[in-house]
Amino acid sequence: MPYRLRWEGHGVYRRFFGVITAAEFLGAYREMIGDLRYDGIRYIISDYIEAQPGPDLTEKDLKAFAELERIRFYDSPDHVQAMVATDPKTLAYVRYYESLRVSPYCLATFRTIAEAREWIASNPRLGWSRPQLSRHTAESSTRV
Repeated sequence: MPYRLRWEGHGVYRRFFGVITAAEFLGAYREMIGDLRYDGIRYIISDYIEAQPGPDLTEKDLKAFAELERIRFYDSPDHVQAMVATDPKTLAYVRYYESLRVSPYCLATFRTIAEAREWIASNPRLGWSRPQLSRHTAESSTRV
């Protein structure tokens, strides 16, 4: 398992390391949302400093993952996501994910965990306009 989840007071810190496959990336997500503590969390920090995307993790996978997040939006609609990365390939994937604008959460990318925590503490939701989503829109966004 090339990731670790650490539950904190109002959020979760996800640390990835090594080469991450699509299955492992999805497994980390499923483990996180399957935990009873997920409902009502306020933040997620995804630390990719020691990780790189594997050759089978594609932009198509990232888009599907963002659409999964859209479905789960109503479980914890006010949380923010801080992604931390320095590797150029990982940063390219993170920036692609952000550019999709499919995920309904307030997202930002940082080079250090300290910067990510500072951003979370600043309550970035106050200056962010949440996309207008109805439950029906969220559910139908992943139907093909």
